[in-house]
Amino acid sequence: MTASAAVFDQNVERWDQEQRQPWQKLKYKLVQAHLAKHIGQGQWPQLVLDAGGGNGLDSIPFAARGHRVEIIDYSKAMLADAERQAAAAGAADRVTLHFGDVREVARLWPAAQFDLVLCHNVIQYVDDLPGVLRDLIAALKPGGLISIVSINRFSIPYRIAFPRGNLAEALAQVDARRQQAILFDAPMTCYSAGELMEMLIGAGCAIEQDYGLRCVCDYWGDNDLKADPAVLQQLEALEFALAERHPYKLLGRYFQVIARKSQPAS
Repeated sequence: MTASAAVFDQNVERWDQEQRQPWQKLKYKLVQAHLAKHIGQGQWPQLVLDAGGGNGLDSIPFAARGHRVEIIDYSKAMLADAERQAAAAGAADRVTLHFGDVREVARLWPAAQFDLVLCHNVIQYVDDLPGVLRDLIAALKPGGLISIVSINRFSIPYRIAFPRGNLAEALAQVDARRQQAILFDAPMTCYSAGELMEMLIGAGCAIEQDYGLRCVCDYWGDNDLKADPAVLQQLEALEFALAERHPYKLLGRYFQVIARKSQPAS
């Protein structure tokens, strides 16, 4: 990993506060709604792996709906918060926490057993992305789903030009893929959805859909405006309309790719 566990341990309270902000709640709502489109109702309850799951806000909602969830993360502070979150959701008995790096997935789960693998806001911190993807997909049952959320490299110049108002720096960063995470102050490598989809296909998956997340929200207005419930309602409607429409989805601050592991040839 490009960021140490200490970086996340030290910032868990700031992360918890950030997750409560309207724009973060909007992102989680988009991600969950997209997943719901691809998960067959007849398959519930499922076994879910949340790789690099932090405090569990991506996966604990599945536990609250009856799924069994395994969360692995190398931040003890994040896992402690996940334990509290699971208890608050009444799902503590369906959530198992594992202290470890995502590179330990192959050791902990050597057999294909998961129906759903989540890897959200993790790959930008990973050194060996092809290797991590290979291990995550190996742990996934044939026909199972993997969902990946990450910073979109195409958003970099827009984030600099609009919220920061620095056109010269935006021009200099047009082809950039390296950034420093603001909240965690950690180095990130940013990808596009297209690049990730190529890797997933090469690792034996079929792409079901890619989505843009916060295609407008991160470039428009200020935080006070976004906290206005009436404005947020309009933003949410716009974000849902743009999330899977080309070319708008290409400019989301984040992307989400959902793929299905191929069935073995008969």
